[in-house]
Amino acid sequence: MLYSKLGSIPKPETDGTEGWIEVPEAPEAPEGKEVVWWYPPGWVVRDPKPEGDWNWSQSEERWIEAVVATVEDTVIDMPSANDSINVGTASPTIIV
Repeated sequence: MLYSKLGSIPKPETDGTEGWIEVPEAPEAPEGKEVVWWYPPGWVVRDPKPEGDWNWSQSEERWIEAVVATVEDTVIDMPSANDSINVGTASPTIIV
């Protein structure tokens, strides 16, 4: 038998303080599944992580494809030496 306190990783013995509960040994994972961790009230048995960017959602108990932001090149068109700018009428441009 294992023991857990406040959802901690199960251990074979307690530290003697109050609040420990008995936890069953981790089950054998069925074919195509894996036992990953203790999450009250039981062991999490799930499908292995799919290829690519996926995150485990404990609340939904399933893999969710991760949203990955992509960064694209930003081209800033700068005036050439041959372009003339009338400083009196030019408006400032703020580039973030």
